[in-house]
Amino acid sequence: MIMTIGNESIFVPHGTELALHFNDFRVTEDFSLKEFQCPCCHAVVLSRRLTALLQLLRDRLGEPLVVASGYRCSTMNEAVGADAASLHRCGLAVDIAVCACRQEDFCKKALQTGFSKARPNSMRGYVHLEAWPEKTGVVIYA
Repeated sequence: MIMTIGNESIFVPHGTELALHFNDFRVTEDFSLKEFQCPCCHAVVLSRRLTALLQLLRDRLGEPLVVASGYRCSTMNEAVGADAASLHRCGLAVDIAVCACRQEDFCKKALQTGFSKARPNSMRGYVHLEAWPEKTGVVIYA
């Protein structure tokens, strides 16, 4: 797959078992790249800002955060019924597993940490977080 970010085109291989091993490294103190990879093809597009904010939020909460959904390729995005323009597609959004009774407080803390958006989904047990980019750009791992 060829992905274009700004003026750059980058080749991102799909569906290789090697991605399972290549993606097994830390991108922050507490998060590994594997946690963000697409479940069907193992590709990853991930914003540095998103991972930095997640680490900061984890540190402030003092407990692990479980990534329920990170990057999604177009096939996975369509399979879950998400909008084609979903920020999961460009590494700027993540869903974190949070029980319904804690979602309101979690959203407040996420917004205080610097996330652009924090949307609870109590029916599905997660909070959708968005981290709009600054000038740092997007990092692609595959």
